[in-house]
Amino acid sequence: MKSSWWRLASLARTFTLLTLGSAHASPLIAQKTTTWWPASGAVILGGGGLQKEAGDAILDRLIALAGDPDAVIVVIPTATDGLPAQLATSGVEEPRIAALRRRIESRGARHVMFLHTRDRGVANSEEFAKILRSANGVFIPGGAARVVDNTYRGTLVARELRAVLARGGVLAGDSAGAIALGCYMLGWTPDPWGIVVEGIAALPNVAVVPHASAAKGYVPWEETLKYLVAHPGPIGAVIDENTVLVLKGSTAEVIGTGRVSLVNPAMDSAKPYLALGPGTITDLSKQR
Repeated sequence: MKSSWWRLASLARTFTLLTLGSAHASPLIAQKTTTWWPASGAVILGGGGLQKEAGDAILDRLIALAGDPDAVIVVIPTATDGLPAQLATSGVEEPRIAALRRRIESRGARHVMFLHTRDRGVANSEEFAKILRSANGVFIPGGAARVVDNTYRGTLVARELRAVLARGGVLAGDSAGAIALGCYMLGWTPDPWGIVVEGIAALPNVAVVPHASAAKGYVPWEETLKYLVAHPGPIGAVIDENTVLVLKGSTAEVIGTGRVSLVNPAMDSAKPYLALGPGTITDLSKQR
C-alpha cells in the first residue's frame, strides 16, 4: 500500500516544460549540462523525521554557513499545522513559535526573526518581504505539504529567497520546507506518480523527495526516476528520514543516518546515478 503521506488529492496543473527549459531542446543534452546545485551560497535539505542529532546539525550548519551567531536568521514556519493566518506582532508569542525560537537560539543564533502568512497578497507585498533583504540565512521547517509552495510561489517572498542565495546566504528546509525549495513536489496525485504542486524553485533544477525511508509499498527513487524518464528536466534528490543534504556550491555532504539517492535518467535510466551514504562528502561537478 502506498504511504498515505504521498496519496494527495489531484490538482489542476498548469506546469509546462517552459518552466524547466525549452520544450524543443534535447532532454538528454539539457540534463547533462544543467548545474543543479546552488551557484552561490548554500542550501540545506532535510529528509524529515529528524532526530535530535540531525535536527541540531541542520541548525548548526545553517548558523555556521550564514556567517556566525550574529547572522540574521529568518524562519518561515508557514507549514506548521494550526498556526493562525498571520503571527501577532506584539504580546505573547505563539507557543510553537516561541519553542522554535528557543531551539534555534540554543544552537547559538542571536538574531532570529519569523516571517509567516497564509495570504498570497501579503506574501507579495514589499512591506512583508523586505525582512528577507537583511537575512543571512532562512529556515523553512516541515509540516503540511503544499502550504509553503501555494503561499509563496511566484511572490516577492520567493524572489527574495532566491536573492538570499545570490548574495551568498543560506536556505535550509526540512520535509515540506525542503520540497518547497525545489522546482516541484512529486507524489501520488493520486495515481500515477507525478507533479503535485510547483515549488518556490530556489533550486529550479531539483525535485526534492523527502521521507524516502518511510515509504510503504513502493521505492521513491524508482517512482521519481520513472517520472523523469518520461518527463525530462530536473534531477531528483530523494532523501531518507533523519538525513540532511548540505549543498555548498558543488560540494555535497550527507549528515544523519540515511542516504540520499540522486536520479537523472540522462546519466543512468535504471538506478540512481549517485547514492550518498552517511558522512559522504563529494564534489558533484566531478560526477557528471
